[in-house]
Amino acid sequence: MNTNMSHGKYLAHLASLLFVAMMGASILTLLPLWVGALTDQGAFTGQQIGWLASADVIGIFLSSASAFFWVRRLPWKPIALTGLAIFALANLASLGIEQFGALMATRIIAGLGCGSAYAIALAGLGDRRNPQLAFGLMVTAQVAFGTIGFFAVPRIMGEGDFSGFFHYLNAWLLITIALCLLAFPRSEKIDEQGNSIFATLLSGRAILVFATTVVYYCGVSAVWAYLERIGVNLGLESADVGDLLGIGFAISGLGSLATPWLSHYVGRMATLLVAMTAQMITMALLIGEFTLDAYLLYAATSIVFQFFWSFSLPLLMDQFNRVDDTGRFIVLCASAFKVGEIAGPPLAAALIVERDFSAVLWLGIICMAVTLLMGLLTERRRIETNSALVAPA
Repeated sequence: MNTNMSHGKYLAHLASLLFVAMMGASILTLLPLWVGALTDQGAFTGQQIGWLASADVIGIFLSSASAFFWVRRLPWKPIALTGLAIFALANLASLGIEQFGALMATRIIAGLGCGSAYAIALAGLGDRRNPQLAFGLMVTAQVAFGTIGFFAVPRIMGEGDFSGFFHYLNAWLLITIALCLLAFPRSEKIDEQGNSIFATLLSGRAILVFATTVVYYCGVSAVWAYLERIGVNLGLESADVGDLLGIGFAISGLGSLATPWLSHYVGRMATLLVAMTAQMITMALLIGEFTLDAYLLYAATSIVFQFFWSFSLPLLMDQFNRVDDTGRFIVLCASAFKVGEIAGPPLAAALIVERDFSAVLWLGIICMAVTLLMGLLTERRRIETNSALVAPA
């Protein structure tokens, strides 16, 4: 970190990075509304909707995965601005498209632009003076975006028309592009040449950390993509479901703030156990018959689910930050998110039978259980490695 940088410039850089990271996760953040809009339009099959839910994510994965090799070599500002512009233009191009192939291709292009900017934002946040705080603020920004979106987007989308969804995205993209034009940081870490790149990628710990996040996000995105439909299936109005998701998103911001506090007192392993167990319980409550009022049941489970989703993110991202000291592996955090997001919605769509979402919820529960086991194994290996490093020769 450049100690000569003024406080105002530092905050301006941080603000631009936070907005870019917020837009990088925008599609996943509003995924239930996107799936709901596609469903209400009636132009696509269930399986096509599942793939369209993953289309942006495919593009984001491709560009963010490649960033491992270029993020410390190429200039950040022009790449970020170009990526954001491609994202915005692809949103405009998506308006009115009703053919599956054309819309799928357009959304993948949108993801390519979005992912390149998102990867840079993650690297830039990792360069901040307090990376843990920076990532916590990132989650808070994404929560604010989602909270406003869940209240606004259902009201600006016409019946069977998803144009309002993209207008909402582009309004925020214009603000983000303006911030990046005014102030955007450069890389604070020097690229290291040689075989260390592949040594990092192929290490057992790196592979385990990456796989843990993939499994988690497969389960989260599968449930999240159909959480709005689950609420409607319980008999709630779409607007009421959107309001509850918005309330849950607003509250979930507290989750990322609670994580470091609880980790400090009970340790990372216990904190991970709390996060995964709480999410499994919420999904289990939505399976099968229930005796609670449908509104109260959905309100409680959707809010708690979102809270512990945000709660889990700092734990997962911190695992990436601990793998290496070069500042490159953190960009693959986005790729791991996206691999899970690519797999989750189509897999969920294939499991739905006659509007019965029980199999989707079971998929989420299984993914959380596997995530817990893999996360605990990662923590155990880290402790054993640290013990070996400090042991006397």
